[in-house]
Amino acid sequence: MKISRKILIGIGSVVLLGIILVIVNLIAENKIKTALDSKLKEAGGSYEELDVNLLGGSIEVKQIKLNLAEKTLEASAVDLDGINVIEYLRTGNIEIGELSITDPRFLIDNGKKDTVAKKPSEEGSDFKKKVLIENVKLTNAEVQILKEDSEDKLFSKFSKFALQKVKIDQNTLKAPVPFEFEGYNFQSDTLYFQLNELHTVTAKEINAENGHFEVVALKMLPNFSKEEHQQHIPYEKDRYNFTFSNIQLGNLTWSMENDTLHLRNPYMEINQPNLEIYRDKTPPDDPRQKSLYSQTIRNLPIKINFDSIVLKDGYILYEERAQASRPPGSLDFSNLDATIYNFTNIGMEEPEFPKTEIDVQSLIFEKAPLKVHWEFDVSDRADHFQISGNMGAMASAEIDEFLKPAMNVSTTGSIEDMQFSFSGDDDTGSGDMKLSYNDFKVEVLKDDGTEKNNFLSAIANLVMNGTTSEERQYKDVEVTRNKKKSFWNYLWIFIKEGAIKTLI
Repeated sequence: MKISRKILIGIGSVVLLGIILVIVNLIAENKIKTALDSKLKEAGGSYEELDVNLLGGSIEVKQIKLNLAEKTLEASAVDLDGINVIEYLRTGNIEIGELSITDPRFLIDNGKKDTVAKKPSEEGSDFKKKVLIENVKLTNAEVQILKEDSEDKLFSKFSKFALQKVKIDQNTLKAPVPFEFEGYNFQSDTLYFQLNELHTVTAKEINAENGHFEVVALKMLPNFSKEEHQQHIPYEKDRYNFTFSNIQLGNLTWSMENDTLHLRNPYMEINQPNLEIYRDKTPPDDPRQKSLYSQTIRNLPIKINFDSIVLKDGYILYEERAQASRPPGSLDFSNLDATIYNFTNIGMEEPEFPKTEIDVQSLIFEKAPLKVHWEFDVSDRADHFQISGNMGAMASAEIDEFLKPAMNVSTTGSIEDMQFSFSGDDDTGSGDMKLSYNDFKVEVLKDDGTEKNNFLSAIANLVMNGTTSEERQYKDVEVTRNKKKSFWNYLWIFIKEGAIKTLI
């Protein structure tokens, strides 16, 4: 009889405990539901179903939607597992084993305007607790930013996105990124970004895990044909078509310091960059002043420090149309390999701040070898630089591919070797040029580019003394920079002036 009473007491206690847990679970579910309803109402949001299981330490919300002015978040399910109920009751801190969001869609619609005046942000000032989440997982996530005309400005789809050891507290909420994390990995199989009216950026795949980044088939594509491009520009503006087979970063780290993003990476590799640049010089010149590269890097809105950037097996095609009546001249560089050292604007106040150095080797028109060494100091506000190089033998047929359409000049013979050394700053530059050539003659064409102007051609070849084989060097070539033109125009002026003075 006593045993039966103990059994009954035990069974009763279990039943009572079960009833208490059910009641507590219902109370907790009701409180969570009330709080969730209140917060979602403030955000203009909704959900379809809520399931709370305190014994299992889990909460599930289905078909949730948030609307914050022009920002919208939707998800088919939000699951919180491994909730530490005891820690919450003891300290008020929230510890969660895993936060899983299924099919989230983040939408920013720039066509919508928030008409409610926003108060100055004091977010985090009254938040005294901590939130710790061991793992955050997003599955089949989409990020979309719309322009005012409801067309895509950006679209990206992530098959996987995960963060490890996420922390939120009073301090993190005051930062630009309101949380901290120790690890991450994600996979994106779609990227579309409308860079501007003229160009769009796409990528086939992006993979990242704790510092290692890989971007597959990154492209910057023109939105218009060469003819249509000219109808969308107020002045001379290049048309770009860039593709990169593969880009890898070995150990990328980032931080926010004084509200400025800092990026650091020891090694970056760019495989098979293919760059096509088309310039039509018939529109008016761009009136804006152009910076040299040292100034551009110095004034970047972010801080960056890449020890080395390596480009492998690249190709560059540059086309320039000087007159509407003539086809464009072309210049191509193949088998291009380059290394950039000390690409940085961090620590510019340090006395041992390193120079940026660039080494390039390539073939011009797939025949003439070219080597270039270029260096500048990003911290130098006078923007001093040095660039030197040498080019091997090139026949007149290759030279004419650029000179004939671009400058209305035709040549015969060949250049056997060219060496140059050029230094300067943002205002002026000077250097040396040496040319070796064989039976080199110049023919100045008539305006239609089809016939030789005998008079001007005779003068040009007379000035060259009718030389058939010669090596000449000209020192102290001096040029003045046109600050409305790029660095490459600066270098081109030097090479053109050096070649003229050397030949004459």
